[in-house]
Amino acid sequence: MSTIGLLTICSLAFVGGVWLATTGWRQRRPSLERAVHRLRRPAEGRTPPSGAAGGVTRRVGTAALATRAGARTGAWTQPLRLIGRSVDEHVGILVLSSLTALVVPTALLVVLQQLGVVSIGVWVPAGVSLLAAVLVPMAVHSDALSRSAAVRTDLRHQLGAYLDMVTMLLAGNSGYEGALEQAARAGDGLLFRQLRRRMREVSATGRSLVDALALVAADFGLVELEQVAATASLSAAEGAPVARSLSAKCATLRSTLAADEEAQARIRNDKVTPPLVGMALLFMALIIYPALGLG
Repeated sequence: MSTIGLLTICSLAFVGGVWLATTGWRQRRPSLERAVHRLRRPAEGRTPPSGAAGGVTRRVGTAALATRAGARTGAWTQPLRLIGRSVDEHVGILVLSSLTALVVPTALLVVLQQLGVVSIGVWVPAGVSLLAAVLVPMAVHSDALSRSAAVRTDLRHQLGAYLDMVTMLLAGNSGYEGALEQAARAGDGLLFRQLRRRMREVSATGRSLVDALALVAADFGLVELEQVAATASLSAAEGAPVARSLSAKCATLRSTLAADEEAQARIRNDKVTPPLVGMALLFMALIIYPALGLG
């Protein structure tokens, strides 16, 4: 490898390491104004992709799901539903990204070799391409899961607001079904929209509004909302005061949500420590190694 190529690679690695350490260390606690603005932001469009690109992606994903690997994608359905993506579309994106990552590094290294920036053999481009073909789909899948986790966090915040409204309405001597329906009209987030839609569906079929809570909980995998629905259904079946049972359950779940948020904040703070320690050790090694070479 030429001196210019080695210098370029070392510079990129150094800049990337400093950037990762800096961004991890300078994470600030979001302000209240920013958090409120995020909760009040307009709903994201969740329309499926159309056109030739979307059709090709679905066809590739459907073909990949027909193999044995398709049996391992059952747990992806619910997380991908939160970001408006189907399993076959996601698998198609993974396959196409893997093929792209297999070709692009080799072509780039060949161009650099022709320009004289690097001087390498055949095995290095092949190894880089194979490594990229594995890492790029993993990065795409991890990004999809992280966005799904962000949507789930928003849903939990919206659920906390919904439970607060239900508790206040029940304290005002509203009926439990009236409290559930009026609380669903208090917001315009994804959870509130789905609650209103499901309530219209169950009202048209003559069922209780509690069934709408169970349907939304099954759609999004919200265990807390499922517990509220189960408590209301059990109280109605046993003849207990539904409003009192529902109010107590809402208070308990609001406390649980607050404790979970505090635990997640502590975990995020702990994740900053290993990169900082790694960068400190790297800088110490860079300082000590020349001294060892001189001795």
